[in-house]
Amino acid sequence: MNNFRGKTAIFLLLILIFPVIASADDTIWNRVFFEDFVSIYDITVQNPVESSLVAAGFAGSTYLIMKNDAWLASFITKNRSKAADNFYDVFNDAGDGLYVLAGDAILFAIGGEKERRAAQRIVEGMAVSGTIAYAGKVIFGRERPSAGNGPYEFSFFNFGDNSYPSGHTTVAFMWATIIADTYSSDSYGISYMAYPAAALCGAARIYKNMHWPSDVLAGALIGVVTGKAVCLSDVENSLSYDPSVNGIKYAVKF
Repeated sequence: MNNFRGKTAIFLLLILIFPVIASADDTIWNRVFFEDFVSIYDITVQNPVESSLVAAGFAGSTYLIMKNDAWLASFITKNRSKAADNFYDVFNDAGDGLYVLAGDAILFAIGGEKERRAAQRIVEGMAVSGTIAYAGKVIFGRERPSAGNGPYEFSFFNFGDNSYPSGHTTVAFMWATIIADTYSSDSYGISYMAYPAAALCGAARIYKNMHWPSDVLAGALIGVVTGKAVCLSDVENSLSYDPSVNGIKYAVKF
């Protein structure tokens, strides 16, 4: 009950703050609904060999993990304790869209230029990665582990509470990728902490019996690709043409 009230308060706060984040860049909606998906396409087709290797690696990893989903899930969930429950509760929230947007709003409100840029990127990433992850859930219609029917129950093209891919893991790896890119030159090692936190979010989803390990793998891939696409689109939109210097004026903003 307290958790529900907390999320309700955060949701109401976001209704007030989100328009401010969006209006900070008048091209954000164009990027979300067009340019970010173009960037994903560009990443794929401009590097066909690399894209093929990634696709093959993902397919092979998915096959191996899916064949062992039940064993891997039982390995993670068998040693339950109050301390483990509390630990995974914290990292589970790292992929909860409401909590991520709340943290994003705070980052935007109190941070400097770099923080505001990261916050805008995360808003874009939420929209793009969320769309892709939800489409995957509808298409594959995989049952959650909590249903108790094993890892191979699929009901394709349905709008139920489906498992594949993991939405929480998608969100976690999306913001981790954006944070790692935005703070890649930071001396405090922020970029090195982002991915482990995202990985622990994925582990939390398995521990809480909400996802199979292969769901988490797919969510991680979607999160990384969409995070990279958002950052690429943002950099490309920071290039400007200046006729006075007879060429392209590079103004890459971070």
